[in-house]
Amino acid sequence: MGIFVYIGYLLLMRELIKKVLLEYVNTISESYRNVDPFGPFIRAELEKIYRPLGKWGQAPNPNDDCKTGMGVINIFPHSEQDVWSVLNRFDTNSKVRTQMKKLFLESNPDRTDDQEFQNWISQNANDLLGPKGKYTKGLVDMNMSTIISGNRNEEFAVNTLKQKFPNNPIKRFCSGDIRDTKKGIDIVIQFPQGEFTVQVKPFTKIRSFVDSEGDTFFEVNSYKFDPNKYSPRNVSSFMFVNSDSNNFIIFDNIQTKIGKMRNDIVRFYEPPLYTNMQFETEKKRPQKTKIPTKKLFGIEDDIQKNLEFRKSQIDRLLQNKQSGKSN
Repeated sequence: MGIFVYIGYLLLMRELIKKVLLEYVNTISESYRNVDPFGPFIRAELEKIYRPLGKWGQAPNPNDDCKTGMGVINIFPHSEQDVWSVLNRFDTNSKVRTQMKKLFLESNPDRTDDQEFQNWISQNANDLLGPKGKYTKGLVDMNMSTIISGNRNEEFAVNTLKQKFPNNPIKRFCSGDIRDTKKGIDIVIQFPQGEFTVQVKPFTKIRSFVDSEGDTFFEVNSYKFDPNKYSPRNVSSFMFVNSDSNNFIIFDNIQTKIGKMRNDIVRFYEPPLYTNMQFETEKKRPQKTKIPTKKLFGIEDDIQKNLEFRKSQIDRLLQNKQSGKSN
């Protein structure tokens, strides 16, 4: 069998532990998203301003490619073809939030409470969010830079996938579509067996490593990417693209094979589904000396023995599969 397939089977033992840990992380992540009040607060402030102006509603949906929720329309659009407003992105855009906080602290240097920050936004909503606001256009332009970059990456992803699957319908939703904003689906590829869904993310660096136990994994540097936000029920895969270098890589969204690290690094303990990149696997060294826990319990830390044990488990699984037994 191929080396990547063999390595994938070697990771079965590790996955059992990772599954428990990732379920815990998912619970914490979901709880955090549910208690963060900033998004609903901003949407409510936008509705107060734009509903009376007749600029609050849903984007038209002539061909099932555009199912938006309620939001600001027909002002500060994403493009000439859109009615969905960039203002609707303010609830999740970290740059806009940071800039608002900066403006708040300039006039209120001693007030750092989140509730005070929201009160200040309400008091200055027309300047920050209004159609002729003092700061509105600057915040829109700041958000547009992110949108333009994201559109470029998604267009590159669509063109790449069309080359791979020329006979399959590929759908990309409109700005503000709830399948994107609520489920994280950027692209859908139609197959006779069903849909294959893709979340597109930018990357700055991707490296391949082998650890001290002989397992290989990929480290992806992607700004503020949190894989735990995307349920495998909605998102089949992650496609990381760099439209400047025309490089891409696609990984299956299997939560037990993904680890969120610090400093915008995510590890994938699986081979990619598809990529145009070549990797030179590096050896991953531990950052600091660990306590020899195995030796404390009288167990020899022998890589060969570890691999032989894993191989015996893999052989058993393969025999069960060939004989039609369940795992």
